[in-house]
Formats: sequence, C-alpha cells, structure tokens
Amino acid sequence: MESLLLEWLSLHGLLLFCIGVVAAIIGILFGAAGFVLLPAMLLAGIPIHATIAANKFATGISSLSTIIGFVLRKKVSLKKMLPLMSVTCIGGISGAFLTTRLAEQTMNIVACIVLIFMFFLVLKGNKHLVTENDEGNEQKTSMISPFFIGIYDGGFGPGSALMNITYFLKRKYSYMKAVQLTRFMMFASCMGAFTFYYFYGIVNWGIALPVAIGSIVGSHIGLKIVPYVKGKWLQMLLPIIFFILIVQVVWDLF
Repeated sequence: MESLLLEWLSLHGLLLFCIGVVAAIIGILFGAAGFVLLPAMLLAGIPIHATIAANKFATGISSLSTIIGFVLRKKVSLKKMLPLMSVTCIGGISGAFLTTRLAEQTMNIVACIVLIFMFFLVLKGNKHLVTENDEGNEQKTSMISPFFIGIYDGGFGPGSALMNITYFLKRKYSYMKAVQLTRFMMFASCMGAFTFYYFYGIVNWGIALPVAIGSIVGSHIGLKIVPYVKGKWLQMLLPIIFFILIVQVVWDLF
C-alpha cells in the first residue's frame, strides 16, 4: 500500500497538482471546476467514485482556505451562512449516499437533466445580473434550492458551483458576492459528501492530497481575478459553459 502511494505521488503528483490549480481557477470564476477536474482524472485512469471523492476533498479544502479570509475580513457573516451551510451539508451527505448506489451511466443521465434545466434557467434570466454598484437589494434566500444543489454536488458535481452562483445571482446578489457565498456552500456540501466517502472507504489520499493543494493555490489565484470579470462577459459565458458541460456529460453516456 505504501509503495503504491509513493508511486502515485511520484508519477502523478505534479500532474494532479496542476489539474487542481486549473480546475480551481475555472471553478472560482465560472463555477465549472468539474469540467476540468473530472474528465482529467478519469483520463488518468482513476475510477469514477474515487475521482468524485478526491474532487470533494479538494474543493472542500480549497473553499475553506478562502472562506477563512472572508470571515476574518468580515466580508461574509458566518452566522448568517450557517443555516444554509447546514442544509447544504445534509444535501451533500445525501448525494454521496445516493451515488454509491447508482451506476456511472445513471449518474450521467441525472447530471444531464439537471444541467439542461439550469441552462434554460440561465438563458432566461442572465440579462439581469447585478453589478457591484447595485448591491443592497438582495432577496431572501430559501433552503430548498441549496439542499438540492447540495445533493447534486455530493453525488456528482460538475456545474454545482455554477448552480450556486446562479442561485445567488437570481437572488439579486452581485457576481462578486455570489462567488464569495458559493465558497461557503461548496465547503459545506463537499465536506459533508467527503465525510461519507471517507467512511465508505473509497478515498485515495495519494490522489486527493495533490489535487487539494493545487485547488488551494488555484482558488486564491481565481479570487484575485474575479474583480476584473465584467457582467457582459458573464451574460455570454455562463450559457456557453453550461452548454459545454451538457455536451461533456452527454458524450460520457455513449
């Protein structure tokens, strides 16, 4: 076991680290880390459930590394986020439980249905994205959508951060604030799911650790870029990213 771990670290550690960096940057900016992370790890020959478990650990740890800064700088109130995080965590655990009982093809079908629904939702409402100067008119959040997003994230994941960002944008939060709040949600759902995967016995630390370290680095790089992202870019890019994710999932079905 020890020799196998060393082999993975020596042959694949740098590659997995780089995958984590790139995926985290894309995840921060556009909520589509899974677009890079899952296909890349599957191409490296890593089983689907081990890939998802490593993804949850990496995303959870990188999210934690950023939300600590948000809380310390008082950009986000942890007290206000705890109810949403609790519901999302339960969703993540539920999703992990369900995915260990589903075949990979079934998981891809569910992901495809969810992404298509979100694609049309974004097309319908992305003309009303809030700019930084329009903050202050945020609508009250509910527990229903975060719970189901948490289920999806815990069980599969591609596009889940984008779903969270879209959810907060729909509630009239600015893009910057939506990205910040999404990090809290991703931490809750990912760590809830990872806890289940860990006790289920499908976590490979030789895979999870390099990706997690890369994700931490990529997350901080991504947050430096976020303030420069323009609303008109999002109106164009969000539907495109959802469409690419749908194509990727449909491709995996055949």
